[in-house]
Amino acid sequence: MLANFEKRNYEGRERVWTGRYRNLHNLPHWHLESELIYIEQGTITVSNNHQKYRLVSGDAVFLGSGEVHYIKSEEDSIVEMALFDSAIIQDLLGRYQLRQAKLAHPYDISECLEGIRRELEERRPFFELQCCESIASLMIQIFRGEVLTEKTGAGEGSSISHYKRLLDEIENKYSYITFSDAAAFMGLSEPYFSKFFRKISGMTFSQYLNSVKLKHAVELLQDQKSDLSITEISARCGFDTIRHFNRVFKNMTGMSPRQLPLNYVLDDRPIRTIQDAFNPTLQNSELL
Repeated sequence: MLANFEKRNYEGRERVWTGRYRNLHNLPHWHLESELIYIEQGTITVSNNHQKYRLVSGDAVFLGSGEVHYIKSEEDSIVEMALFDSAIIQDLLGRYQLRQAKLAHPYDISECLEGIRRELEERRPFFELQCCESIASLMIQIFRGEVLTEKTGAGEGSSISHYKRLLDEIENKYSYITFSDAAAFMGLSEPYFSKFFRKISGMTFSQYLNSVKLKHAVELLQDQKSDLSITEISARCGFDTIRHFNRVFKNMTGMSPRQLPLNYVLDDRPIRTIQDAFNPTLQNSELL
């Protein structure tokens, strides 16, 4: 099955998104977020990693990060869904997985999603935190009620899980990891890795690595206990020259390192905002 990667545009600091659709049809796709799909009305078919589930009103499925799937709805079907940052329930997902995607028992899914939808619309103080807490509480209910299997490491060789491990590798070795190192870590040729990384992250490997380096440079610049010079910080964070460091710093922050305020927070999400994001939802689907 051919499947595209669906990239999500981040407008703020939300980590949970909801949608309600009539007659939802989409193409095979996958994304980094986890997804919960609830059937409010009618009948739909969800195909997940070559397994098909026929779902009726009241049924639900949970799809983990990186799972290839698509939805086909019968006429007048209504589907509610939530996509959320898998890190919200990493303590669950890091150790366990559901034995099957279709949930065997009923849960307060519709009520939870309606509450999250209100929070996202009203945007009251701390709404982002409330959304995370709501989805985490619901997922704990689900993991308590469903049959689980413990993850043993088998099957972690998929591209998406390997990509996640690569991000950890970059975070730990940002000052000296190279493009060649990253390609070798993924077990891919350099030309293929270049295309693969850009398709998933929405940026080149160099852009991503520079954003990680800069995050650490900002932390060092704001550390009032540090007596490191800007040149020393540049070298410690893996920039080959101070000129290169200054150029990257200006491009990402709009200022020089010397102008950085102590309370400045680096926002690297503009890099991750994809202008040409793949949208798997077909035109006859109606967002309610």
